[in-house]
Amino acid sequence: MIVVSSREFRDNQKKFFDLAEKERVVIKRKSQFMELVPRGETIPESVSPSNDPYFDDPRNIEAILKASQQVKEGKVTRLTPELRNELFGDL
Repeated sequence: MIVVSSREFRDNQKKFFDLAEKERVVIKRKSQFMELVPRGETIPESVSPSNDPYFDDPRNIEAILKASQQVKEGKVTRLTPELRNELFGDL
């Protein structure tokens, strides 16, 4: 993640728009922080019936799709009661 001032963003917009495709770019303006979020062409405008803003970020959708693919490929670990106790102890 990179945080830049509004002046720096204004002076180098192309640089930060290009960078936002690869990593988080946050613009600080006075006491506000705003983030550049790229929109993917294949991601629908709203995939959440409840309009949950979590799904507005294409990176979240990408993570969900990646996890779904891992499940399809069998790259998962089943959390058995024994493994849960081993990892977390008695809750």
